[in-house]
Amino acid sequence: MELFAEQAAEATLVKKLDESLLAHAKDLAARDDLQIVDVYGLQGLAELHCYLKTVHQFDAAEVEALLQFADPLEAANLCWEENPHAYRFPICELLRETGAKERLPPAGPEPPRKLSVREQLRTAMREARQQPAPEERPKGDESR
Repeated sequence: MELFAEQAAEATLVKKLDESLLAHAKDLAARDDLQIVDVYGLQGLAELHCYLKTVHQFDAAEVEALLQFADPLEAANLCWEENPHAYRFPICELLRETGAKERLPPAGPEPPRKLSVREQLRTAMREARQQPAPEERPKGDESR
């Protein structure tokens, strides 16, 4: 079960990385004062995004660490830019060294997951079973 949770967390991270890159591209396209350096910045984010999705082998701690940020791609980019290691990309170590938690906004709370009709019915049935049966319920002011 733990492996499934890790895979689900990594899938969530990949989805957020995709959303982040698209959001950066939309923001750049909407700017009136666009500069060449801004385009190169987006290119750098796109290259990092590609590396993270196709080459980097995430461990569970890295996935959890990046999901703590509102923009995990921006957090990874901070690590990438300040990485002194030639052949390693230790994300957790770099997040600590760069003080990313103080420099970048944290992720907001996840919206509640919408329950399917079947899940809602199961929950209602479970709650109903926990209630005492009608004949076991105490009656009103019936003193005998």
